[in-house]
Amino acid sequence: MTWRSIFVAVLLLLPQASSGQPEGIADQIRENAITADDSGAARRFYELRNNAPAWGGTAAAKANAKLAMAVLARAAEEGLDPDRYGVYTGSWSQASDDVALSSALLRYMSDLAVGRAELRDLDRDVGLPARSIDAPLLLQEALLQGELARMLTTVAPKHPEYAILKAALAKAPSDTLIANMERWRWIPPHLEPDRIMVNTAAAALQMWLGGKLVLTSRVVVGSRENPSPILRAEGAGITVNPAWTVPHSIAAKEILPKLKASRTYLQKHDMVLLDGPAGDPYGLTVNWRAVRARTFPYRIRQRPGPRNPLGQIKVELPNRFDVYLHDTSARVAFAKEDRHLSHGCVRVEQILPLASYALSAGPDTLDEITALIGTGQTHYVPLQKRLPVYFVYWTVTPGLDNNLNVHQDVYGRDQRLIAALHAKPLRVAGNSPACLRG
Repeated sequence: MTWRSIFVAVLLLLPQASSGQPEGIADQIRENAITADDSGAARRFYELRNNAPAWGGTAAAKANAKLAMAVLARAAEEGLDPDRYGVYTGSWSQASDDVALSSALLRYMSDLAVGRAELRDLDRDVGLPARSIDAPLLLQEALLQGELARMLTTVAPKHPEYAILKAALAKAPSDTLIANMERWRWIPPHLEPDRIMVNTAAAALQMWLGGKLVLTSRVVVGSRENPSPILRAEGAGITVNPAWTVPHSIAAKEILPKLKASRTYLQKHDMVLLDGPAGDPYGLTVNWRAVRARTFPYRIRQRPGPRNPLGQIKVELPNRFDVYLHDTSARVAFAKEDRHLSHGCVRVEQILPLASYALSAGPDTLDEITALIGTGQTHYVPLQKRLPVYFVYWTVTPGLDNNLNVHQDVYGRDQRLIAALHAKPLRVAGNSPACLRG
């Protein structure tokens, strides 16, 4: 017999409110659970219990209540606000008291496991997979098994980095640590053994294969005005000698003024109009002085070559923000301390080994890629399997000798999150960076 079948059987045997409970307690619990401010979690929890009280009536239930209260009182150890889970500390003899404790504990479990939705939504450029936890079922099963204490130790993220931040918080409370712990809750509970991680706060990339770190690289990421998003996407293939289709905003705001100054600008920069006048790919016959930025009607593409800002390699990364990993023709930027310079995409210093690892899990394809580059032609090479790529934002990261590396809050994400935690909402217009110049 499976645990689920045992759970159902035990659930059917749960005492009704009339068994040793004040008359009408089930109705009172139902009414209080319906009005609890926890997105319906308490209501579902008590439905699983046939609206029987959870925290009173027996010595075991009272011991569980004491344990739950102690855990909530220590919420700050996990970077959470204990005041968010404050409940009445009475005898738990009333329906309202019972529901209050359940609601607070369910909220705590959800906050700890997957983070708070309103904090994640402070910025609209967060594209991580939706996360959820069935807190009512977990809590009910734990109470049935008599394993409330064990269950509550399994809810927090298990990533080693989270544990390091928690240990640091115990030594020196810090809003920055708390902000980073919150963002770790948004990350899937199990990171893939093969993955690329780009920390945009540090402008650094790591590549993992088989759970081992195989490559690190400096990167250039989005500027303060054009921040790189937080996302999970999947690399689909490698484009060698890519062309660059200029985003409309770049064409209208940056290239149009140069065309007004010199109608040969496109020709001199290996650019063509995809939908220009017949027989005029460079727009030499267009009256550019009459073209307005607001109604810019053309699509521009830059051919592969030494002027192309995508360089020689692009990692195709389908996502709603239109950002990706790529090479660059301006490699001097990798030597800069502050590498927040792009329009959202990520330029990778070690792009050649990264492409080889992505294609063959090693350096075996370096010669093949180099040969394709030498042709000067555009080639697309699909990956044998999709490679998860994460853009994250860690302003505190583990370093050597148990030290922590602190990075500047370039995009203000910490600032906004901390303000919201202190009940001073600071909502700004979200950014949806397209990969403009890269």
